[in-house]
Amino acid sequence: MYESAAINTYLGDKFRGRLAEDLVPPAGTAERGRYEQLISFISMELDAQALWLHRKHEALGDVFGAFPDAVAAAKAHFERALGVLAADLGAAAWPF
Repeated sequence: MYESAAINTYLGDKFRGRLAEDLVPPAGTAERGRYEQLISFISMELDAQALWLHRKHEALGDVFGAFPDAVAAAKAHFERALGVLAADLGAAAWPF
């Protein structure tokens, strides 16, 4: 198994009830839907779309090619996406 979100969700389901609090909400609940939404947003909008492009074209520019415009766009996207996430989390009493 690979992909951090999938591994975390699998472990949360597999070991449900063994900790004081469950790591992920139960499948089929609105809370689980919210969890999946947040995990997907963080994985795709923050990591894949912003952080990876930044790493790829700045920190690893000698391997993938340095593209300052792509890095600037990735940084701007990260800031916008982080703002959306912060506003969403701030509007909720609890993330799930």
